[in-house]
Amino acid sequence: MTTKSQRQKRRNATLLSLNAAIEALNLMKGATSITPVPAVFGTVGALLTMIRARFPSSPAIHSSTSNLDSMANKGELAKIGLACADACKALDRGMHGRRSDELSQPVGEAIEHLTM
Repeated sequence: MTTKSQRQKRRNATLLSLNAAIEALNLMKGATSITPVPAVFGTVGALLTMIRARFPSSPAIHSSTSNLDSMANKGELAKIGLACADACKALDRGMHGRRSDELSQPVGEAIEHLTM
């Protein structure tokens, strides 16, 4: 069984990860001019901000299974949001300061896929 302290540590680690990802996306958004990449980074940043707002920052005493299920769902939502941020970071590395006409086909396809 997970203790209250362990849950709080996981919650804190998740919030730190969300904050770091949001900051990184904001920096990447400002550093690229390849259309529509800044929009992708901005959208993922907004998604992470919404997830962070819904993610509890303080421990709560859960008296029912439904509350625990809800917390698990929020944790999964945070994982999905962070995976999106990781995809954006990989995209940023793939662009590495290039112009849109200098991007490799996989990077161009990734941008196209993310903006559909």
